Amino acid sequence: MQLLETPQKQLKGALENMLYPRMFRILWAGQSISNLGDTLYLLSIVTIVYQLTGSALFSSLVPIARVAGQLVCGVVAPIVMDRVRLTLLIKLSQLLQVVGFILLLLLSRGMAETDIPLVLGLIAVLSFTDGITTPVRNALVPRYTGKKELLRANGLMSTTDQVVMMAGWSAGGVVVAWLGASAVMTGTLVIYAAALLLTLPLREPAPQHEPSVEATPNQPLAEPQQPGMGAELLSAEVAATANVLNEPQQNSGAWQSVKEGWQNIWRNPVLRVLIVIDAIEGTVGAAWIGAMMLVYATEQLQSGAEWYGFINGGYFAGCIAGGLLVVAFTRRLSGHPALSIAAGAGIMGVFTVIFAWTTSPALALALVVLMGPPQELRNVMRRTVFQQACPPEQLPKVMSAENTLVYSLFGLSVVLLSWMADRWGIEVVYTMTGLFYLLTALLASLYRRQIQAGADGKPADRLDEQAVS
Repeated sequence: MQLLETPQKQLKGALENMLYPRMFRILWAGQSISNLGDTLYLLSIVTIVYQLTGSALFSSLVPIARVAGQLVCGVVAPIVMDRVRLTLLIKLSQLLQVVGFILLLLLSRGMAETDIPLVLGLIAVLSFTDGITTPVRNALVPRYTGKKELLRANGLMSTTDQVVMMAGWSAGGVVVAWLGASAVMTGTLVIYAAALLLTLPLREPAPQHEPSVEATPNQPLAEPQQPGMGAELLSAEVAATANVLNEPQQNSGAWQSVKEGWQNIWRNPVLRVLIVIDAIEGTVGAAWIGAMMLVYATEQLQSGAEWYGFINGGYFAGCIAGGLLVVAFTRRLSGHPALSIAAGAGIMGVFTVIFAWTTSPALALALVVLMGPPQELRNVMRRTVFQQACPPEQLPKVMSAENTLVYSLFGLSVVLLSWMADRWGIEVVYTMTGLFYLLTALLASLYRRQIQAGADGKPADRLDEQAVS
C-alpha cells in the first residue's frame, strides 16, 4: 500500500524539480538579485532625502518618481519590443540600470536639497529602464519552462519576489541604520553588476511547436505526404514559428505597436475577464501599502507603531508560505484554475472584511498571515492562465499593456483610498477592499468555463461562443 506524500515531501520534490532549463534558472536568479537592488537603493534614497529635508512629503516623492517611470515605460515598451529581441532587451535594461545607478551613486555622495529634483529624475529614468523587465520576464517564463511547469515556475518567482521584498524592506532598514545609506548604495552597485553578469548568458527560447491532430469542421486533416515531404513541410513550419516568436516585428508603426497589446486583450475573452478582475482589484490595491497599514494599526487597533511592523511582516510571511504551498501542490491546483482564482479571492474577501472591523491586534495579525496562501493562489494562478491564454508572439505586448493598467490604477488607488480613510475611516477602506475581492470571486465563478478553456490553451476564437454558466 502506497502512503500519501506529506506536504513536506511534496514541497521538497517540487523544489528539486525546479531544476528547470538553464535559461529559466538564469532569468530567475538575475531578476531576484536585481529586485533586491531596487529595494535597497530606494530605501537608501528615501533615508537620505528624509535626513536632508525632515519632510515625509519629500520622501514620498521617491516612490512616486519610480511609479511614474514605470508607467511611461509601460506605454513605450511595445514600440521597443517590436524592434529588439526580448533577451537582448532585458540585457540592455540591466546594463542601463548599472550605468544609471553609477550616476545616481555619484550624485548621492555629498547630496544637497537642491539636488533632490535631479535625483528624482534619475530614479524615474532607472525605473523606466527597469519597467520593461517585468513584461519581458513574464513573456519569457512560459517559453523557457513549458506549459506543464508554468504554474510551479510562477509560484517560485512570486515566492522569491515576496522574500526579496520582506528581506529588503525589513533587514534593509537595519543595514541602512547600521552602515549608512552611502555604504548600502555602494553595495547595491555590486548587486546590480551581479544581476547583469547573470543575465548576459540568456538566449532566445526555442519555439514550442505542437502540431494539432484534430480536424475542425472547415479544416480536414491533411493528406498524407510523399516520403520526405512531411519532414520538409514540418521543418519549414517550425522555422516560420521561430521567426514569429523570436524575431522582432519591425513593420508596425509606433501607435500600432502601443495599441496592439490592448487590441489583443479585447479580442481574447479570457484576457478580457482577467483584465477586468485586475482592474477591480487594482482599484483597491493600495490597501496593503505601509501607510494604510500604519493608519490601521494606530487608529483601528489603537496600538503602537510596533504592531504595524508585526502586521506588515505577517503579511509578507503569509504570502511566502502561500507561494511555497502553490509550488508544492502544483499538480493538484493546475487542473482547477477558475476554482483556484475564485476560492482565493473569496477567502481573501471574507478575511479582509473581518480584518476591517476587528480591534484585536492578535486577530488582525492572524488574519493577515492566513490571507497569504489565498492571495498567492489567486495571483499565481491568474498569471499562469494569462500566459497560457495568450499566444506567445502576443504575450510581451499584452503583458506590457497589463502592467500599464496596474501602475495607473495603483496611483489612483493611493489617492482614492487615502481620501476615503481621512473622510470615513480606515475600516471603510478595508471593507470596500474585501467586497471588491468578493466581486472578483463571483466573476471568476461566472466565467469559469472560459478561464478553464484559456488555461487549456484553446484558441480565442472558440471561446466567444461559450455560454456563461
